Amino acid sequence: MGQAMILYAQFFTRLSIPIEIKDATNKFKNNIQYFSLFGLLLGCVEALIFWGFASIFPLWFAWMIYWITDGLLTGGFHLDALADTADGLFSSRKPEKMKAIMHDSRLGTMGALGLMYFYMLVIGSGIVIVDQMPLWQLVGLTAIMTMVAKTGIALLFYKMVYNGDTGLASIWVGVKTWRIVASQVLAIVVISAVLQWQGLVSYLAMIVFAYFYRRFHIHLLKGFSGDTIGAFGELSQVIFLLVYSGIIEVLK
Repeated sequence: MGQAMILYAQFFTRLSIPIEIKDATNKFKNNIQYFSLFGLLLGCVEALIFWGFASIFPLWFAWMIYWITDGLLTGGFHLDALADTADGLFSSRKPEKMKAIMHDSRLGTMGALGLMYFYMLVIGSGIVIVDQMPLWQLVGLTAIMTMVAKTGIALLFYKMVYNGDTGLASIWVGVKTWRIVASQVLAIVVISAVLQWQGLVSYLAMIVFAYFYRRFHIHLLKGFSGDTIGAFGELSQVIFLLVYSGIIEVLK
């Protein structure tokens, strides 16, 4: 488990950890049961930063800084995937051309809009609820949101179909189901403990969204790429927050 945490930190964050992990490809694939745990640990770091800023600034401003911190700490890893996916899917081209556009590192109009919409939704949703939650629960929510990105991605690994011959995403083909389930169990326990039934409903909404997201990509692009998998990490956060903030707003 320790090597998996180091490997994930080296890959998904900008943290400099000068430790060589041998057989990295297999360790990536065979430690997915710890994927949510890694997201939670990273989330705890970001939650501490949020708590620190919350003691100085208004909660709505601390919430904005949390999302900026997440982007800086992760190097915008999944944000880049979201932008590439938006550029490809909304290009109105044929599937093969969409794939080529996603592989292009340049940022297009739809990619820029996708990033803008993402931040507007997650920041706006938080601003709706920050004054309706105790601080401890809000700090927990920030940790959970970081975890949700990895929890959501793990859902796509179930009988995953890769739409290429070689590439990063190919290493997650054939991930054993029990590993995926284990990562989800941890997420469910944490979410229910901090956010109660409202959080569980939001998690279920994410699962439903994952089902249709999977069907859409298998039908249109014949499977997933690294970009479309990474994009789902950010979309998972959007769905979770929209549903959760909606419930909180209705119940207030």
